[in-house]
Amino acid sequence: MRNVVVFVLITGLFSSSAAARQGRGAAGNATVKACSFVPKDLALKVSGAANKRIFDLPPDEQPVGKGSACDYGDIRLQIDPFPWATLDASAKKDKTWMQVSGVGDGAWFRESRNYAELMGHVGERTFTIQLGVPVPSPPGGMKQNAITLANSVVPKLK
Repeated sequence: MRNVVVFVLITGLFSSSAAARQGRGAAGNATVKACSFVPKDLALKVSGAANKRIFDLPPDEQPVGKGSACDYGDIRLQIDPFPWATLDASAKKDKTWMQVSGVGDGAWFRESRNYAELMGHVGERTFTIQLGVPVPSPPGGMKQNAITLANSVVPKLK
């Protein structure tokens, strides 16, 4: 009988500490799931991928910074990867970035031959977007597609 009582006490101790860790994880890591911001219909609209069948595969979500990242086809969206001060300072140093108005509380955009990037913030919440650039690149590039995705993210971060 004494062995049973000791076993129950030890089991209870481990169970309660595991539950406490899970509770702290959920509350302390109250992250938004980045993949919930990129529904398939929106991904198909903003993607530059020639073969849209890549969106038949499920998106891949991983933790990043204080938030999460979603890789979906040729799209990568990160929510709360870094503080805005870090992103903003980086863009100001690198002259390839240009400020974008009308996206959240501030945003920057740049495009190369291979990818387009947009980073922005709403209050303390930050996001980054990377889109693959198709060959040949569409007239005007992928800027409007990145802004379209960003403008769907912004209201959800408020």
